[in-house]
Amino acid sequence: MIKKWQDKVISIIGCLFGFMLIPMIVDSLNGMTINPVSAGLTMAGLYVMAITFWTLKLKLSTVSNLFSGTMWAVLFALSLL
Repeated sequence: MIKKWQDKVISIIGCLFGFMLIPMIVDSLNGMTINPVSAGLTMAGLYVMAITFWTLKLKLSTVSNLFSGTMWAVLFALSLL
């Protein structure tokens, strides 16, 4: 059984991963290209993990993975432009 402290640790790390993507998003807006396959698969994997965390009733982890997945979704969209 996963306890609340584990939910907090997973969510903190997940949010950090999301915030670390901000420079990549800025670079993508300035013309740097991102591999759409990598961005798309990472986005999908993070959304699957969010659903999995939701079924385990880990709300903070769900939110942090949705945040990171959304950041990857932005990168995926920018890679297609």
